[in-house]
Amino acid sequence: MDDTTRVDLLALLMPIGRDLRRAEEAAAARHGITMWQYAILAVVDRRSDLNQSEVAARLGYSKNRIVGDLDRLEQAKLLVRRPGADRRANTLAVTPRGRRVTTAIRAEIHRHEDDRLATLSTTTRRAFVAALVEINDQLRTSR
Repeated sequence: MDDTTRVDLLALLMPIGRDLRRAEEAAAARHGITMWQYAILAVVDRRSDLNQSEVAARLGYSKNRIVGDLDRLEQAKLLVRRPGADRRANTLAVTPRGRRVTTAIRAEIHRHEDDRLATLSTTTRRAFVAALVEINDQLRTSR
């Protein structure tokens, strides 16, 4: 493919990203939380020894804005803060209720993704996901 016919990756990815974000926002809203709150729960559900700064860093989210989201998640009994090892930073843990909500939202998101990928062959779908994983891994290690 020459440079005159090649489409910029961002131009290809933006409509997909917008669609996936809308689906994620809608799934989270159906469970009474925001997309960012779901993202926080998803990170903490995978690794419960992180503090709020570490979660914010993993998400590329403001360390200041995460406090309000953590307050709301804790009020909704979806997450708890526990004193950390150095007592200066609380570690975060998802509650059983939080895990159920996270699992339900994730299932809705995955159904939407499956719908979007349904027209692809199994081989193409696997290659697409593998390429995204590889690029993300590359980005993480280059920072």
